[in-house]
Amino acid sequence: MTIDALVRRDVVVLSPTSSCQQAAALMRDRNVGCVVVVQEEEPVGIVTDRDLVTRSMAPGRDPARTLLQEIMSPSPIFLSQKRNLNDVVETMRELGIRRLPVVDAQNRLKGIIAIDDVLIELSHQLGALGVAIQRELGLPSPP
Repeated sequence: MTIDALVRRDVVVLSPTSSCQQAAALMRDRNVGCVVVVQEEEPVGIVTDRDLVTRSMAPGRDPARTLLQEIMSPSPIFLSQKRNLNDVVETMRELGIRRLPVVDAQNRLKGIIAIDDVLIELSHQLGALGVAIQRELGLPSPP
């Protein structure tokens, strides 16, 4: 299974010259934990809610004047939309990250996949296996 089916297409994006305040407001309004920083449709960085706190607010920087390019994690790790769920899990585990931008063959941003998306998919797969075991054992299916 490729990750293409799990990718969220409505990615919150901003330019590198957007302010931290703009990013925080957009994250609040869209109820997300990160923005992907893009330049010409290509991801060049990522800023999480934690980055806003630890790299902008905690050091006392003015969020209205601090640009995303100053605090973003540059050169984000991203995956091709043709990769599979195992690749996502392995990448997240190895790098200790919760979100991965997804790109097409030309490195244009196509979506994002978060650890929550992975956990939901894995829980569906585990549930299906549970049903298969119940059937094999002749047990009634849960309501």
